[in-house]
Amino acid sequence: MKPITKKAFLLTALPMLALTGCATTATLKQADCSSANWGQVGLADGLRGASSQEILRHAKTCQGLATPDRALWEQGRQAGLKSYCTIDNAYNMGRMGYTLQGVCDVGDSKTLEELHRANMMGLEQHQMSERMTRMHYGYGGWYGYPYHPYWWW
Repeated sequence: MKPITKKAFLLTALPMLALTGCATTATLKQADCSSANWGQVGLADGLRGASSQEILRHAKTCQGLATPDRALWEQGRQAGLKSYCTIDNAYNMGRMGYTLQGVCDVGDSKTLEELHRANMMGLEQHQMSERMTRMHYGYGGWYGYPYHPYWWW
């Protein structure tokens, strides 16, 4: 597997972050229920790796206000999952400290194993970065516990 360049990372991560910015909460707000584009809601849910049970949360939130279009939502979610279930995204999710959700139906076990391996590589990079930060700043951050127990001497 060749290393991911900064340009490839930005081209992958920025559009996904922009699209998921509207779906940072687990469910819709009640005010958005009547005007919701269920395809776009499904797309945002798919981009963040939401399971097919997410539509039930939306239905509960919108109860009495609107009925979610499950078919349109699922179509959008599947489109979002195509971007979510990529090796680059699996690695980037790991770099941010997240494990890949178990929603990727890629068909063969080799591709699923590659997704898992990329996510684990990203998680290792994240953990290494966290360890280096703790080594540099200590466990308390900028104003936390100093390096040496006798730092005032």
